[in-house]
Amino acid sequence: MRYFILKLLLFFALLASAYAFMVNRLSEGYVDMYYPKYTQGASSLVIGLSRADQGIDPKTVTENINQEINLPLINFAANQYYYGEVYLEAIKEKLIRANGKGVFILSASPGSFTAPIGFGAEGIKKMDEKAAIGKTEDFNSNPNYSYIINCYGQGLYHALFAQRAPGNVITHDNGWNEVLVSGSDFTLSDALKMDWKRQNLAYFQRRLPKEETKNYRWEWFGKTIEYLKDKGQVILVRMPADKEIIDFENENSPNFRKSMDSITKIHQIPYLDYSKNASGYKTYDGSHLHSESAIQFSTQLAKDIAVHIKK
Repeated sequence: MRYFILKLLLFFALLASAYAFMVNRLSEGYVDMYYPKYTQGASSLVIGLSRADQGIDPKTVTENINQEINLPLINFAANQYYYGEVYLEAIKEKLIRANGKGVFILSASPGSFTAPIGFGAEGIKKMDEKAAIGKTEDFNSNPNYSYIINCYGQGLYHALFAQRAPGNVITHDNGWNEVLVSGSDFTLSDALKMDWKRQNLAYFQRRLPKEETKNYRWEWFGKTIEYLKDKGQVILVRMPADKEIIDFENENSPNFRKSMDSITKIHQIPYLDYSKNASGYKTYDGSHLHSESAIQFSTQLAKDIAVHIKK
C-alpha cells in the first residue's frame, strides 16, 4: 500500500512538473493576441471593445499628444470587455500610478451597453466573469502565469511548438492588435472585405432580438468615469466605422447619442464622436480599422485629446 501511494505521489509530481514546464515554456513566446495587455502595469489606458483594441495605437497617441501624461499608455480594450463591475475592478488592478496626469480613452458604441434579454445584474456580472478580465487574478506580471493558466484557450501542448499571431495581425507589446490588409504572402481583397462587412451586418441582425441595452452597463460606465476622473483626463470616444455599420447602430439605438450627451454633461468630460465623419477612415470588415487607418485615427485622436487635457 505504501509503495502504491509513493508511486501515486510520484505520478502527480511528474504531472505537476510537466504542467509547470509547459506553462513557463508558453510564457517565453507568443501566447495569444491579448496576453500583452496583462504583462505590465499602466498609468494611462485605452478602454472598450474590439474597435478600440484594433483601432487605437498607444504609441501613435503618445507621440502626437504633445502633452505630459503618465506613461505607459496601454491598450486594455478587447472583444467582450463590456462596461460593468468586472471591467472596473480589472481597471483598478491594472493602474499602477495615479497623480492626476493619466489619460483614459473610453471607447463607447451602442453595443458597449448590451446584454442578453432577461439578464439581471447578477447574470450580467457572471457573464462578464467568463471573459479574461474576470478569470485572471494578475494583470501586471511578465511572465503572467495566472493569465496562461486561467485564460489560454488552447491545450498547453502547444507550448511544444512555435506559436505566432495570425498572418494579418501584429500583436504589439502596448496591447494594440494591428490588422494588416496586405503582407508578404497575403492581401485582403476588396471583395473579401465587403463579404466580411455583410457577415458583420448579418451577425448584428441576429443579435437584435436576443440582446437589449442594460441600465446596469450605463450605471457602471458612470462609475468607471468617476473613478478615472480622479486619476487624470477621461475622454469618451465613438470610433469611426463604415456608413452601413453606423447607420445600423443609429437606427436600432436611436437614443444612444442623447445618452452620451447626457453622460458627458453629468460628468463634465469631453466626447469625441468620429462616427459623424467616418468616411476618411477605412475598415477591413465594416467595423474595425485596418493598420493604416488605425494609425491615421490615433494621430488625429491624440491631437484632439491634447486640446482637452487639463493644464
